[in-house]
Amino acid sequence: MSIIDRYIIRTFLGGYIILMLVGIGLYILTDLLVNIDEFTKDETLPLLQVLRLVGDYYLCNIPLYYSQLGGPLMAIAAAFSLGLMLRNNELTALVAAGMPLQRLAVPIVGCAILLVGVWMTNREVLIPRLAYKISRNHEDVIAQRVGGIYCARDDHNAILTAISFLPAQNRLEHVYIVEPDPQTGNPFSLVKADAATWDSSTHLWRLERGVRIAMYAPLETTGFGKTSAPRYVDEYPFTLTPQQLALRRNAQWADLLSIRQLNALLQSRNLANRPAIDMIRHVRLTQPLLQWILLLLTIPFFLVREPVNVMAAGGRALLLAGAFYFVAFIAHSVVKDETNAALIAWIPILVFGPLSVLQLANVRT
Repeated sequence: MSIIDRYIIRTFLGGYIILMLVGIGLYILTDLLVNIDEFTKDETLPLLQVLRLVGDYYLCNIPLYYSQLGGPLMAIAAAFSLGLMLRNNELTALVAAGMPLQRLAVPIVGCAILLVGVWMTNREVLIPRLAYKISRNHEDVIAQRVGGIYCARDDHNAILTAISFLPAQNRLEHVYIVEPDPQTGNPFSLVKADAATWDSSTHLWRLERGVRIAMYAPLETTGFGKTSAPRYVDEYPFTLTPQQLALRRNAQWADLLSIRQLNALLQSRNLANRPAIDMIRHVRLTQPLLQWILLLLTIPFFLVREPVNVMAAGGRALLLAGAFYFVAFIAHSVVKDETNAALIAWIPILVFGPLSVLQLANVRT
């Protein structure tokens, strides 16, 4: 590793860390200013308790903010590092000394590989573990959100509806569970209860005044126009935990899962939004490549022999990056079925991947 490599790495990583801290800080500050009234809705909470809840909310959301900002800020940090060298005419001196300009991209690309590895660890390990907390809104943090669970399906195709859901207490109120027939999958019986509380030791829901009512029974056992007698039920093995139920209240809950969890979810039957979840999986697989491509699209604009206007080079890089994000957004939004999800997810890579390599190869030295 040469002196110039260490210089570029120090400038690149320093700019990346500063941009990340500023970006996350602005993210938190803006959200807090807009939603401060949500945190103070419960006037009975003391100030220290409110501050603790605010800190818990944003601390758990930092991995999500990092996931959203990591790719763009890596390209911006690379542009900043090379743009600073371009402005100070350092590139002209290096070319005069016989160094190819493409060589200056090597330490940046090497650091980008490590940063994308950190990003993937955060995306596949840390975010899924905190998903049920990240999915909370501001009212959930102070236990003021009023709402229930509607038509949540577990691994056995049982469908749960609860009028009230209290995540802080691991409790459901006014519970209705439609059980399927093991053979046909059609609704077979209904379990209803005044309330259900999660028992973490047995992984069961403890029911209060729970009964099972047959929705269908043979005529020879019940008689025409009669229904079978209800049976009392004290517990139910509904496989979704309170954390999983809290996660599914979020419209983007599937995006917080890891690739392994998405694969397991796609193995379940009767998944209502299967195309969208399959698209999320394919997009997740392509995201590391998308970050590298964005980086390679950006840095050639600053690897030039002659002194140029840094702002003009940055403007051209910004236009190409905007086109890249526009194509990616359109491609990832048009999926309608699973048959073309993989191809559509790879469209930005097929279009801009060769272009990024060609741009870097055509840098004049």
